Amino acid sequence: MDGRRVLPEQAVVYPTRDGKPMGETDDHRDEMKDYGINVLKDRYQGEPQVYVSGNNFIYPTEGVSADSISPDVYVVKGVPDRQRDVYKVWEEGGHLPCFVLEVTSRSTRLEDLGAKMAKYRDDLGVKEYFLFDPRGEWIPGRLRGFVLEGGVYQPIQALASGRLPSHELGLELGVVAGHLRFFEPGAAEPLPTRAERAEREARRADAERKRAETEHRRAETERLRAEAERLRAEAEHRRAEAAEQEVRRLRAELERLKGGPRAPGDDPA
Repeated sequence: MDGRRVLPEQAVVYPTRDGKPMGETDDHRDEMKDYGINVLKDRYQGEPQVYVSGNNFIYPTEGVSADSISPDVYVVKGVPDRQRDVYKVWEEGGHLPCFVLEVTSRSTRLEDLGAKMAKYRDDLGVKEYFLFDPRGEWIPGRLRGFVLEGGVYQPIQALASGRLPSHELGLELGVVAGHLRFFEPGAAEPLPTRAERAEREARRADAERKRAETEHRRAETERLRAEAERLRAEAEHRRAEAAEQEVRRLRAELERLKGGPRAPGDDPA
């Protein structure tokens, strides 16, 4: 024996980070986390067997902590949607990502088209692999997609809209004002960010508040109009009664005058 201690399998450490920054720039981080991951999480919310994550380690091989990869955004079908520090394939029933998105740049393009692409293709069998270049440094149109066919990644052809379809997600990927966006098939508007959704909900709540205020004012106006009508009717009724009383008084006076004074001894006609 050389004195080296062989650690039992359960003592293998699977790091949660490698000390490298999550993204090269704010643009990369925003596209990856604020839109890519969160929008897909929200899209699949309520579907318990779809896991969306990114920038955490995937470990394909039990006991081999050196065998890992950390996609910017990925989706796994058939596993529970819950929080994980790392994704260990053997603990997840062998389920592998079906979709991967890497936010790329000129400095990472060789790795994204080389070692990473080979890893996703050969080791993980990722069915769809997308690259998004937020600064347009090397991808014309900023977006490129590949689908795995016969063990080879084939380019995904753009639709008439210019978007790239993702069969695995059931969505379309496009670029709007330089930003990655996901669309329901054929939809004019992209899936909103959480900030956009919050803003829409705030606008909707404000519109509902104003509608309620308008309805309240309308109801109050109607109440006041009805009250005014009631008072007018009461006043009209009082005027009618007063007029009727005056008519009766005048008739009585007329009858009295018609009768006139009678002389003593006169017989009625």
